[in-house]
Amino acid sequence: MKKNNSQYLGKVIKSTRYYYWVKTDSAVLKCTVRGRVVKSDDGETSSVKVGDDVIVQPLSSTEGTIRKILPRRSKLSRAVEGKAYREHIVAVNIDQMIIIMSTKQPEFKSGLLDRYLVIAEKNKLKSIICLNKIDLVDKSTFEDIISQYQKLNYPFHCTSAVTGEGMEVFKSFLVDKVSVLVGHSGVGKSSMIQKIEPAIDLKIMEVSQKTNKGKHSTTHVELFPLSFGGYIIDTPGIRELGLWDIYRNELKNYFIEFGKYELFCQFNNCNHLKEPGCAIKQAVEQGEISAERYKNYCHIYEDLRTAPYELIKRR
Repeated sequence: MKKNNSQYLGKVIKSTRYYYWVKTDSAVLKCTVRGRVVKSDDGETSSVKVGDDVIVQPLSSTEGTIRKILPRRSKLSRAVEGKAYREHIVAVNIDQMIIIMSTKQPEFKSGLLDRYLVIAEKNKLKSIICLNKIDLVDKSTFEDIISQYQKLNYPFHCTSAVTGEGMEVFKSFLVDKVSVLVGHSGVGKSSMIQKIEPAIDLKIMEVSQKTNKGKHSTTHVELFPLSFGGYIIDTPGIRELGLWDIYRNELKNYFIEFGKYELFCQFNNCNHLKEPGCAIKQAVEQGEISAERYKNYCHIYEDLRTAPYELIKRR
């Protein structure tokens, strides 16, 4: 522990409704926060989140109180489901996002993958794509999809938590990084974690045979120290991914392949939909931009709000 007037530096590795577990250099303390909020250096009041670096005051050898949140370098947020448009911070101080998709059970959905990539680009997080359950299909059926994302310089790697294929490479991605694993329920996030770090005890639940949808095996966010260096965050599966603080006019910035073409659009404020003289649509027609990715862009665009002022109108 680093001592500072009987207070210590720690990292929040787990949170529940009322308690936070903080890992210091020498112990893990079960902590509370007065009023459940603390003030950071910028004076703003904020809830404690998994991944936060905090100042904690020990009350005993096993318990303590969080006194302060240190500045965050990154975060992963999503919009809370329902009528109210509110931010839900999933985790903070992340180095990279590992996007876990599956070939089957549940089926691969490029639209969901592209939503995750938009979130990663928005939050300036490095993203790595892992296609799990590769043992359930002929790998050649995904060659075009793999090539499509690799051409955009997104690392795309195939794995199987059952056969072990690709798991050593997956493990190498995690060394000395704080990585958040995201993906639909049932894609195998928890199984992959246990394959590379058996000491981590995660409850694994099979995909529902009736609905073919994943059951939620993770009900809270937790940051797990890795024996080979780094941390990994397993998140509850998100069935409907709400995009937070992303608006229609900026969505094009997060489809990275658009950049070199949109300078040639007829209009400077082109949204690449129905406008005449759109260089993006032309690139799609010529096969230079993936038609599937462009279709996903259009669908995401329709789901987004026009601008921040709409928040006021909807409250």
